[in-house]
Amino acid sequence: MIRSNLIRVFVVEDEPAANELLCSLVQRRPELILSGSATTGTEALERLRLEQVDLVFMDIHLPDISGFHILEQLDPEPYVIFTTGSGDRALDDFEIGAIDYITKPVSKERFNRAVDRALPVFQSKAPVLSRRTGLFIAEKENYFLVKFADIIYVSSHENYSALHTTGRDYVTYCSLKKMEERLPAEEFLRIYKQYVVNLNRILRVQSDQNGNYTVFLDDADETELPVGRTYLPRLREILQ
Repeated sequence: MIRSNLIRVFVVEDEPAANELLCSLVQRRPELILSGSATTGTEALERLRLEQVDLVFMDIHLPDISGFHILEQLDPEPYVIFTTGSGDRALDDFEIGAIDYITKPVSKERFNRAVDRALPVFQSKAPVLSRRTGLFIAEKENYFLVKFADIIYVSSHENYSALHTTGRDYVTYCSLKKMEERLPAEEFLRIYKQYVVNLNRILRVQSDQNGNYTVFLDDADETELPVGRTYLPRLREILQ
């Protein structure tokens, strides 16, 4: 009989030997139960959407979908311990809420330290960190961290979106609707069919005699964006 207080673990690792090792290490810990494993991002995403798991050992660089992209599509997100190649600095500045990340090749000692760090989280049900402070945007072989606070607005351009930030623009092949779902609703608002704005970056809102509204953003160009009539009631509600 399986104890109800066991932590359900899923392993995502594309290297067969590393996958087998992690699964074996999970099974040796009495506090953990192995729910399953996957060797591709697509398989992992499909399984994790169907299965209830508590903790994922997640390889960052998978051949088809990155570990970051998988987590962004899960709701709710499980707690995660990342596994990463030696010298990978992708996580250095990202407070993603990960319990830990382990450099490969994974040793038994390092694995156990990560698990020991995870146990108090599940025993107390206390949060580790803010679960997300930004998102990763893929450009060729690179993944760039774009922090929510740096995003001024997002614009739609047919089959892709552009994130306009304080530093530069990032282009991603993601619809504005999908991008809107990845942004925290309490900080971002759709104001037009082509625009989502960071509420914290609104400088002022102006109306004219015809009842048209324009949002002015707090950036170097004081960007002006129209407000669609469909989205105006929600904006008015926020402004009150």
